[in-house]
Amino acid sequence: MDHKSKFGQGDIVPKLDAEKGELRVPSGEDWVMISGEALRNVYEHEVAILGTGAFVIWYNAGKAVGKTEGVKFSAFIDSLGIDQLAQELGRTYNQLGWGRIEVKEIDLMKNEVHITMRNSPMVRRVKDTEPRCWYVRGFMEGIISSILGVEATAFELNCEAVNGDHCEFKAVWKAESSPGAQPQR
Repeated sequence: MDHKSKFGQGDIVPKLDAEKGELRVPSGEDWVMISGEALRNVYEHEVAILGTGAFVIWYNAGKAVGKTEGVKFSAFIDSLGIDQLAQELGRTYNQLGWGRIEVKEIDLMKNEVHITMRNSPMVRRVKDTEPRCWYVRGFMEGIISSILGVEATAFELNCEAVNGDHCEFKAVWKAESSPGAQPQR
């Protein structure tokens, strides 16, 4: 399925420059591909070595990446609006292999966003007794914080590794933060 980004950068899928051995998107940013299995193995090895300390590392890494990504996309909030931007981001990350992401609800009056994610590469074919999507949770906090210009906090309400069906996240922010007023750039 081809997906042209509404973010003004053409195809979002990186193209190979065989001469240099690089993957790049039209904006010039370089990419590296890694299998979902390799990503899960890195996570498992860190947990084996660091215990629950690995969760903090993955959460903070996700938040930092989310903030960086949010800066890139915050410029589109005026032209697309929050709802359309959220749907476009879901389609974009779907195509990049992050599973099926659905923005269920954006309630700016309650300062809440509800997101469902199915087939996340972090938990594909993984069974656990506790939620484990620390990276995704941090990423959602970061990207929502940057795009809306707030300090969001995300919670994982359901995890596919636990319930076998989907991950569900809720992100909230304080009322004194005014969404969209000053996206973080």
